[in-house]
Amino acid sequence: MRGSADFSKNNLDCLRLILASIVVLFHVSALTNLPAFSLLGKYCSPHFAVRGFFVISGLLIYRSYTRSSSFGSYLEKRVRRIYPAYFTIIVLAALALWPLSTLPVSQYFGVGFWKYLGANLLFLNFLAPSLPGVFTSNGLSAVNGALWTLKIEVAFYLLVPGMHFLCGRFGTKKVMTTIFCLSCLWKYGFAYLASISASRSAFSLDPSRSIYAQLEVQFPAQLVYFSAGILLLLYFDKLKFHFLAISCVTACLFLLDHFFLGEVLDVFWISGIVFVFGFWHYFGKFSKHGDFSYGVYIVHWPIFQTLVALRLTRLNPAVFFLLSMSLVGLAAVLMWYLVETRFLASSSHYRQVSSKAPA
Repeated sequence: MRGSADFSKNNLDCLRLILASIVVLFHVSALTNLPAFSLLGKYCSPHFAVRGFFVISGLLIYRSYTRSSSFGSYLEKRVRRIYPAYFTIIVLAALALWPLSTLPVSQYFGVGFWKYLGANLLFLNFLAPSLPGVFTSNGLSAVNGALWTLKIEVAFYLLVPGMHFLCGRFGTKKVMTTIFCLSCLWKYGFAYLASISASRSAFSLDPSRSIYAQLEVQFPAQLVYFSAGILLLLYFDKLKFHFLAISCVTACLFLLDHFFLGEVLDVFWISGIVFVFGFWHYFGKFSKHGDFSYGVYIVHWPIFQTLVALRLTRLNPAVFFLLSMSLVGLAAVLMWYLVETRFLASSSHYRQVSSKAPA
């Protein structure tokens, strides 16, 4: 039950940056609607990226809990890791975007402004996704639509202690199988209802999609991927001897799912990709440079929205792409060094790696 696997050498930080980059590339296409970026929207799958994040999260967060001295210690580490940067991007966007509002200052800093701050600081982004008069001429007015996954991540954090307790009381196999099946029932049940109502894709940026399609991607549905990550951890010592076999099975399941089943089996091949990429061949100490994946994920949307609002999409597509990617990269690096690292717990492996780097 305890996360005792040796993770001293893994590529998970690198994989998370790749997954965050996939989301960024998809949103370049979705938010700008430029034909030059249409292939990015077609081939960069946010489905895969977000679900891959949740698998990695299940693996690492469950291990973090089992290695924590107490629930308070575990919760403190989680808050230190995600909330300072999250708080920064919410408040910074709220204050910095007022020049782009179509409303006068007195109306901008009114009820809508405080509603945005209150809802978003509590991870309830769906209650107030937009700031007064900001991005109204864009295709979408949401200030940071990528943050919808954070409330799910927080729900996972709070669920882990209960899951661990139940596994100890009733048995890991029974509890994890039950959680997995209930999550699948939610996910595929609402997917079926969404298909009946002829809703759009569950990951469409169109806020008018049906309630079924929206529920299909929320907390209970994503739990199947989080629990898959936990199972990778619990059976790590057995799975690590079968990388080649897992690679072959993963490839077969992906091809079967992609061409015939329509992502019915995605939890299995996504978990396989995470496990094989993360642990088979070690690429080196990627984390010594820092973990920029979180910063990239939470800063890119408002940057793209601002560029669109300033009509910089009129630039040459290559110039726009280089400009937008440079701004995202710079913002992520600044977020890491100016905010995230200042709040990391002393036991964080990022601090340990960075302290050993000179040696």
